[in-house]
Amino acid sequence: MNTSRFSSAVFGCVFLMLLAPSHIARTAGQGADAPSTHAQHAHAANADMQRHHSCLEEEQASIERGEGFGMAMAADHAGYPGPRHVLDMAADLHLSAEQRAAMEKVFAGMHENALAQGKDYLAAQARLEQMFRDGSSEAELREQVSRVDSLHAGLRWVHLSAHLAAQKILTPEQIALYERLRKM
Repeated sequence: MNTSRFSSAVFGCVFLMLLAPSHIARTAGQGADAPSTHAQHAHAANADMQRHHSCLEEEQASIERGEGFGMAMAADHAGYPGPRHVLDMAADLHLSAEQRAAMEKVFAGMHENALAQGKDYLAAQARLEQMFRDGSSEAELREQVSRVDSLHAGLRWVHLSAHLAAQKILTPEQIALYERLRKM
């Protein structure tokens, strides 16, 4: 997935999450007994839910491919280069052979760990959904939620730590150039 399409997907999902509550609040006060208002609200809620599910499917597919789907956005926004992006811009950044080899090693390690941890995270998430269908106890559900969240945090750290490692490989001039190129 190219960077602009990926960014659009992530920001579209975030925008949807922010928009839906305000849309519901706006439509909720338009008269509780007006049938057309209920129908419009139901249609809008269904469309929002479809976009939300689509976003979740994109996130799952991204995780299955070992991609971050915005998990390292905090690092990226703070100017910590992502190893995949650095490798994509290797010529523009004038990476030395040693830098390229080091960046490829960071990316390969990140990708391998992201695939393994992503698989565990998605399996734990699927288990949680199954536990709800099975009527598991509240204590069991709480324990599984903690497991899912812990795995997600670990997966996110895989991506964030790769940005930390990538920054150590580049010179300050290359990092500044990277930031300029990413804003273009």
